[in-house]
Amino acid sequence: MSFDRWIELITLALAVVAGIYAALMVIMKPFTDRLQDIARSMEHSSQRIERLFNLQNTLREDLITSRSEHKVINERLDNVENDVRELKSK
Repeated sequence: MSFDRWIELITLALAVVAGIYAALMVIMKPFTDRLQDIARSMEHSSQRIERLFNLQNTLREDLITSRSEHKVINERLDNVENDVRELKSK
């Protein structure tokens, strides 16, 4: 085979590969778009989950604070009740 024939075969092979690549790109475009949409959706979902975890932690901290405040209020009420009992008994 001559050099020109090899060049023709290489050029033809490159053209065939480029054609297959272009066809695959056209065929795969909807799938890649869908995968990108899924990736964006997963990112949004993970952000929502992170926000929910942060909110849960905040609520837990608020609940702990609220419990301690209720303990203090209950102690004060007990003290007031004891003072009232003492005053009644006098």
